Amino acid sequence: MCMSRFHRALTAPVDGWMMVENAEGRLYRVSLIALEGPEPQAGDWLVVHSGYALRRVDSEEATAIVSELRAGQEAPS
Repeated sequence: MCMSRFHRALTAPVDGWMMVENAEGRLYRVSLIALEGPEPQAGDWLVVHSGYALRRVDSEEATAIVSELRAGQEAPS
């Protein structure tokens, strides 16, 4: 099953692609073909699904959600 996830842009776009990092720290190369508007910049947050950046996310909102996700992963079972 594929899921959409928040990713932070790490590099400037090159030929419609860029490197991003997910909440777990994994790096991915994603396509910007499905993203509307200006190209994202390093530090921007994106929703990525199946290798495609779909939309931008407000930085404060994304940071708060990613912090909660990380805290949930560290909580004892």
